[in-house]
Amino acid sequence: MDWKLTKSLFIAAFLLMNLVLIYILYNESNEEVRELAETTNVLSETNIDTSALDGFENVQMQIIIGDPAELDHEEDMSENDTVLTLPLDDTVTFAPEGLKTYKDNSIYRGEEYHYDKVMSTPDTITFNQHYDGYPIFSHEAARLYFSEESGSMTQGYVENIEESDYAVEQNVRHPKVIVEELYIQENITDNAVIESAVLGYYIILEEDDQIMMRPKWQFEITDEGIERILYIDALSQTEDIIERE
Repeated sequence: MDWKLTKSLFIAAFLLMNLVLIYILYNESNEEVRELAETTNVLSETNIDTSALDGFENVQMQIIIGDPAELDHEEDMSENDTVLTLPLDDTVTFAPEGLKTYKDNSIYRGEEYHYDKVMSTPDTITFNQHYDGYPIFSHEAARLYFSEESGSMTQGYVENIEESDYAVEQNVRHPKVIVEELYIQENITDNAVIESAVLGYYIILEEDDQIMMRPKWQFEITDEGIERILYIDALSQTEDIIERE
């Protein structure tokens, strides 16, 4: 066997594969630029306020999985092993800053939870667990939920989070492209105001031993005097839109 020839062929094949990959990535990048340019033109013909979406930087994400942590405490009032419910300390100030100090100092992995203004009310305050800088949108499996009325705290935590072996990283869809789709599909009017768009994960599957999370955008929209919260897939247009009631 001619090892020199074999080595040369291997190097040539490797270089060819890299050229093909660069070509694919270049075309994908151009397609994203073209799609955004077309979107900007469509939205410019409406009164939709998308100023909150300026400054978005392209990122890649994929489906992730984790395990529901088995939380244990002698005062637990819940019958669910993966959700912990405890009476809230009477000395804690029931406000975002007071509860932040409490969770950071007294709650298991408390520093990994961050205040969720959208899901909080004057008498219920929610902190979402974050992974890799992104929130896992309000779900009992990955949140701290404080109730002033019942004087209690409920905690769920997802551990051992990792990327799914059955998914690959994909470019996150630009939020302005999604707004255009909402308008074209008549999900919003041409006078809608996009108050915010937050990128994170949404739990799409919860079993006894595993939790699956998919990248989603959380849109906060005011349209015709109505405040709406929409969860829209960050990777694909084919996924259903989820609206918080």
